[in-house]
Amino acid sequence: MTTHKGLDGESLERLRILTERNVVALWAGETFCGTGFLVTPDTALTCAHVVAGRDRSGLTATVEGRTVAIEVVRLTPEEKGAGSTYGFPDLAEVRLSEPAHDLHGVWLGAGPPTQAASVSVHGFSGDTLDPGVQPDTLHLTVAGRSGRFVRLQWDKVVQGFSGGPVLDTTTGRVCGMLKASRHEKGASGGWLIPVSAVEECSPGLLQRNHAAHRPGTVWFDLVGDRRGRQADLFGPEPGGPGQGFGNTPAQMLARGVMPFVDRPELGELKNWCYELDDQLLRLLYAPGGSGKTRLAAELCHQLRNMGWIAGFADKRSLGDPLRRTRWLDGLTAALGAGFPCLVVFDYAQARIGDISAVMAHIRRHLPDGITLRVLLLARSEEPLWQALREEFEEQYIEDWALRSASSHRLPNTLTAKDPAALVTEAFGEFARLLECSWVLMPPSLAQRAGRQDSILGMLAAALDAVLTLRQGEEWKEGDDPLARICRHEITGWYTLLEDRLGTGGVLAGRTGRLMAEGLLLVPTLAQRRSRGELTELLTSVRDTAFPGQPPVNVPAVQACLRALYPAEEGDHVTPLEPDRLGEILVRRVLAEPESSGDDVAYLTAVLNVSTLRDEQARTKAVSDTLDVLARARGCTTVGRVADHPAHAVLDRALAHLVRANPQLLVPALVTVAARVPHAEPLADLLQPVLRTCSTDLLLLVESRLPGYASGLSALSALVLQRLLQSPDTGSDDSDRQLRLRRLRRYSLRLEESGLRDDAVRAADEAVVLSRDLVRGSARYRSDYAAALHNLSLLRHRSGETASALGLSVEAVALYRQLIEDNPGMWHTLMDMAGALSLLALLRLGDAQVNGAARDAAEGVMRCVQVPEGVRQDDVYLTCLEILAECRHRTGRTEEALSSSRQAVERLEELVRLRPGRYLTRLPDTLQRHGFGLIQAARFSEAYRALSRAALERAALPVRTSRRLREQQIQVLHVLLELSDELDEFAHERSSWVEMKTVLDSHVS
Repeated sequence: MTTHKGLDGESLERLRILTERNVVALWAGETFCGTGFLVTPDTALTCAHVVAGRDRSGLTATVEGRTVAIEVVRLTPEEKGAGSTYGFPDLAEVRLSEPAHDLHGVWLGAGPPTQAASVSVHGFSGDTLDPGVQPDTLHLTVAGRSGRFVRLQWDKVVQGFSGGPVLDTTTGRVCGMLKASRHEKGASGGWLIPVSAVEECSPGLLQRNHAAHRPGTVWFDLVGDRRGRQADLFGPEPGGPGQGFGNTPAQMLARGVMPFVDRPELGELKNWCYELDDQLLRLLYAPGGSGKTRLAAELCHQLRNMGWIAGFADKRSLGDPLRRTRWLDGLTAALGAGFPCLVVFDYAQARIGDISAVMAHIRRHLPDGITLRVLLLARSEEPLWQALREEFEEQYIEDWALRSASSHRLPNTLTAKDPAALVTEAFGEFARLLECSWVLMPPSLAQRAGRQDSILGMLAAALDAVLTLRQGEEWKEGDDPLARICRHEITGWYTLLEDRLGTGGVLAGRTGRLMAEGLLLVPTLAQRRSRGELTELLTSVRDTAFPGQPPVNVPAVQACLRALYPAEEGDHVTPLEPDRLGEILVRRVLAEPESSGDDVAYLTAVLNVSTLRDEQARTKAVSDTLDVLARARGCTTVGRVADHPAHAVLDRALAHLVRANPQLLVPALVTVAARVPHAEPLADLLQPVLRTCSTDLLLLVESRLPGYASGLSALSALVLQRLLQSPDTGSDDSDRQLRLRRLRRYSLRLEESGLRDDAVRAADEAVVLSRDLVRGSARYRSDYAAALHNLSLLRHRSGETASALGLSVEAVALYRQLIEDNPGMWHTLMDMAGALSLLALLRLGDAQVNGAARDAAEGVMRCVQVPEGVRQDDVYLTCLEILAECRHRTGRTEEALSSSRQAVERLEELVRLRPGRYLTRLPDTLQRHGFGLIQAARFSEAYRALSRAALERAALPVRTSRRLREQQIQVLHVLLELSDELDEFAHERSSWVEMKTVLDSHVS
């Protein structure tokens, strides 16, 4: 346990008070014997010589003013011995007849104090200025070891202090017990019984004491400086001084003025935090406005009340290299001090570098024995999950970071609360906050609440109704309530400008008001700019985008923005939140020519980062701006605005900017596009530039291209094609290796783009090139094996089964050689498992059932050898399912059922961790297992498996696939037959009849 920055005066004083509260005075009848101190609510320690030889029936203790009978449980040693003082350790353990109220006992240290450490002793004596036995305190310094005791010096030790706790002011914990004064007849200094004696004589007692002092208890938190660590990592406690809720409509929605409405997902998240397994990482995803951020904030709040350090990772803290190092060191120090920590990343798709930095740092410095949870918030699961895996693989931390990692979709609306009840409560709360409780809620508001696509939409509708009625207007349901809140926000912006700048200035009238909207958007597009930087940017936007307009008092405009949207620290202006409001404002400004002026000039000014201090800050600023524009453009997932008049304006302006400054914007756009689920609009902007740009820019882009299927697959193919066509810069083996790896990636991106013939040709060339490299050196065998497997896969998909089989056999043989030479290479093991799954599939299609079974069994074995975070579960499941099929075909039914049961169990675990990814696969796997049970004549088990398959498939979204309908009909036929034959399931037959009737009607 380490302290944070040393114990300050206030913390030490609080620890002294805590120590004094746990000190007890010991009596034998009316005679004062000495001091003791609580180590648990019902157990105290004192010196053996304090209670030895006393009439034990009359021993009592004064505990916080109460007199409590005590029992001596243990004396060590039992007798004083021949010496002049009681022998080591001179320790007595006493039990209280009534436990102390609201006291846990002092916190015993882990070892003796260091030499020259300052200590304080708390006890009772008759040597104070007040009459009788009174509380007293000593301050001493550790001189050093004295035999088995520790010698103390300087202060005067008087009678009565024996048995008092010695508080180490360096560590903040009790390091031992005062035994006696230094000289039997003197009073200068004394001896200390070290805490190690307690461990030696009463180890169970020491364990109980340490278990009582944990994160969230007063003593632990004071010693570890939990409050200081929390503030250093995550800023001041929300709701603290100067952090009242903003009064603009957007701020009322964003900052949680509504009481938190409990939802089952909160309990699930708390369970995840307290589970003892290795579920370090969780992704919570849902469309904007579903309550992800509010839910995470409430989770942080509740965990902080239970002793955690929890909060949202700030972009500024991790974006600056110097601040990042300090922040990461602070996090590891907090974990090392024993505090459980929760780190939340909002907008995770734009924070992958920061997430990776945190995980890599923790992995290097504190791999075991910590309680850390990392919660990611995003609008979609993919391609974020693939991007995280790719990033973690580059850092070699995926085995740890992705072990038992999970992702869950948050429902758009509250399942535990009726929409009408929510908007009714919200209407009343907003009316109270806006001091217009006299307004009456329109009946149509509650009636139509369920039409909103999100919690945020419901709250926005309620707030819009209050604001409209307060103005004396009639509220009618109209367009998107968030768009109406945006209009209210703009009205408030106009009002402030008129108050500060007057009603007849440049920003008055229709033209001025529209230009003011364009200026309001600037801090949302260019975030975290200092006052000077923002003032300069506003000036540039005004001068270049609105050249014909009169001058504007830009410092006053900046001051108005700061007044409305002050950041918690520094002189920054916060962006418009919730983020969906910011996106609405982007579209509103760009769709109105008088709001954005010259749209190209407007975006040019916003994306001009030349004045920022360093290259990293400039790169991050451009990426952040493009991320906002991409979301406004409709590149997010469910609930996205796919079509809007502003899109054409944005596309045209960005296309112009990309052509004008490709070196800055193209790599940044590729980075953003790689992490959004609908990257096609951005890819369309990039393609014309990438067809003609320099090789240097292509190389810059190549490192940012995703290595997985995405909306950038066609763009990736274009970049790789041009690089492959460029003149060779060298012909040595490393250049040829680079070429073959590009060919392999190129073939995959072509296949994803629907160009299968071209993909096979590229994969063929990669095999020829890698075969040539292997002839010269064995170190290229892994590249050769990967090229063979890739070509085999593509030929299999093209229907060329015979050639695919031969290539797959060769690939597996190569992988087997590689593993024999280096069995600990996890990625090679996983690559071999993938090759074995394909080979087993190809053999099965060629009726080589025994060979397929051998390959599938080895594939399962290789998957099991790989750590969970590295394992590709799709490969593992495929191997298990092929193995089960092969064993059924060869009559090894029980072994087949064992494999299919393994597949079901692993898939159920994966569904728990990542339902969005694996839930659709579960019905087919259950169905195969059920049919296998029928072959084994285990009909009751088969019925249960198939009924689950039918119910799981029925719960999935309606699909038009003919194959899936036929599978469901087949399962229902079997269930009807089994429910006829098995009495225990006869009562369920009617439900299967009803389900089949519904399905038949859909088919017809």
